[in-house]
Amino acid sequence: MSKWIGFTNQKLYQVRLLLEQRERLDGPEALLDGLEQGAQYLLYDAYVSYLNELAEMANYRQPVATLEDLLAHTPLVTGEMKEIQFLRADSFSWLTAMLKAVAEQAQPTSSRTIEVDTFDPFGDAASLNSITLLQDNASPASKWLSQLSDLIDAQRENRQES
Repeated sequence: MSKWIGFTNQKLYQVRLLLEQRERLDGPEALLDGLEQGAQYLLYDAYVSYLNELAEMANYRQPVATLEDLLAHTPLVTGEMKEIQFLRADSFSWLTAMLKAVAEQAQPTSSRTIEVDTFDPFGDAASLNSITLLQDNASPASKWLSQLSDLIDAQRENRQES
């Protein structure tokens, strides 16, 4: 059995643990964000580990870091690789969204605000206030975990049946 299979499974399990912790907590927003971001980084690790699983299956024994590396170096491009390539090429796919979110985490962000005019009928004049937009508490990482796990499980099952 490939060492990468166990490593991929370990990363997926760690994502589950972080997301379960996030769901149970009613803590500060920074902690919840940290757990979400940690889960997204571990999802990325699981994805890269799975790419290495596929590389090893195609008799390429060097580590790969991206899908492009995998496709460029493996002697045989398999159906599994093509399926991932298709998902990656679709700008609306869950995989593209996940990879984009992970890349964006490495960049500083500013809080989004909307300027609104408020009229005070009892005061002097209208004043300008900022309203900070709140993020939805739903976890994108939990959706991506489910989709990545389903993809990996389906592809592994297909290989066993072959």
